[in-house]
Amino acid sequence: MSPIRAIFLTVIEALFPTPTAEREVISMGAFEAWKSLPRAKNFPISDACSIFAYKNEMVWRLIWAIKYKKSRPAATIAAHALFRILRTYASVAPSLVIIPMPITRKRRRERGYNQCELILEEIEKLETREPSIGGLDNRMKFVRDLLIRPHHKSRQTLKDRAERIESAEDIFMVDKKVLERFGQPTKDSLVIIIDDVVTTGSTIRNAVQTLRRVGFANVFGLSVAH
Repeated sequence: MSPIRAIFLTVIEALFPTPTAEREVISMGAFEAWKSLPRAKNFPISDACSIFAYKNEMVWRLIWAIKYKKSRPAATIAAHALFRILRTYASVAPSLVIIPMPITRKRRRERGYNQCELILEEIEKLETREPSIGGLDNRMKFVRDLLIRPHHKSRQTLKDRAERIESAEDIFMVDKKVLERFGQPTKDSLVIIIDDVVTTGSTIRNAVQTLRRVGFANVFGLSVAH
C-alpha cells in the first residue's frame, strides 16, 4: 500500500469509523462466520441459491465491505463460504466451471474493481491449497470475461422489484473470442456464476440464460447473500 493511500484510508477511518457489525463479522474469521451467520431462505428463482441472509446486519455489512471498500478479509470470508458449496458440486460434477458475475466498464471505472472477481481470487487461493477431491484430477476451472455486461443501467438498489426485473432483461453477452479459447461446451460441464448478493434474482437469471443460449446446458447461480 502506498503512503498516500495509507494516509487517505486513515483519514477516512477517522471521519467515518467502521461500523460495529462490520468489525464483528470481520473479526469472526472465515470458519466462524460460516458457522454463525444466518442462512438465506426462500430463494427467488430456481436457477440460483444463496448462502447467507442479507437482512442480517453483519451479512450486509460484509457485502458492503467487499463491494465498496475492497476488503480482502471480507472477501476471504465470502470465498470460504462459496468454496464449501463449490467443493460439494465438484465432488459430483465431471467438470466444474466458475464464472464471476461481470460488471460494466463504467461501473468498473467508478469502483476500480469487480467485487465478484475479488471474491473469485480468494476462491482460487483456497482451491490451490486443497487436495483434489477423492484423489481425482477434477480441479475447478475459473473463467473470466466469458460473460460480459456491455450495457450500463442505473443502480439496481435504487429500483423497486418490478423495475429491477425489467431492467435486467438482455444485459449480458458472451465474448466469442473467450468462448473459442474455452472450447465447445459439453453436456457434463456444470457452470456456476458467482455473485455477491441476489435480490429479485432477475440479474442472475438473465446471466444464466445467456450462457445456456450458447450451449452450456447446466448453468446455475450461487451468491454469498440473499
